[in-house]
Amino acid sequence: MIILCSLGVWQLQRGQVKAQRIQQIELRQATNPLNIEDILTLQDKQDLPLEFKGRMLVNKIFLLDNRIENGQVGFQVLVPVRTEFGIVITNLGWVKAGQYRNELPKFDLPSYEQTLFGTSWVPTVNPMVTETAQFTDDWPVLLQSIDLTLISKFMGADVLPIVLQLDPSFPIGFSRNWVPVVMAPEKHYGYAIQWFALAIACFVIYVIALRKRKVLKDV
Repeated sequence: MIILCSLGVWQLQRGQVKAQRIQQIELRQATNPLNIEDILTLQDKQDLPLEFKGRMLVNKIFLLDNRIENGQVGFQVLVPVRTEFGIVITNLGWVKAGQYRNELPKFDLPSYEQTLFGTSWVPTVNPMVTETAQFTDDWPVLLQSIDLTLISKFMGADVLPIVLQLDPSFPIGFSRNWVPVVMAPEKHYGYAIQWFALAIACFVIYVIALRKRKVLKDV
């Protein structure tokens, strides 16, 4: 019962965190876009509207592997963008994978200076992901997670500690269905109810078992 109740409380806390994150995103997206210089001075760089001018380094493309969209396997396309403040990794969105594993998609991206806009995102390294690209790989480089330190090594240059998730309205033909909160707070609350219900069921079974034991002793 203690374990089940603890799991229920944990799910309630997770739901509250997700609800706060959604509220924060809504508030931040209602503000005017920031430039790179401003966003780098902030302690919390997540979920902020961001806009800057830069050139895509179209010969240095990274593909984030095993991204699922509408039941199809594909890649998210990451391209470094050179700006006056440094290199910003920009997520252009999702593309479908080919029939065979070694068939990587090809891209025709503009290399002229343009204004890019979207939402800032700060990636965290997943310790469960141990497979990484090899430095002998050709471009595009296949990644299992967005590791800015590893990307910097491939680039041979430092990259800024933020990723731009390109706005869906930007006129480049990639699918950009960004979901900042994968599991809604309501799902966490539903799981919490299930854990508490299991705890109550365990208590009821325990009481019934005690009563039966007492009856048998009396007999």
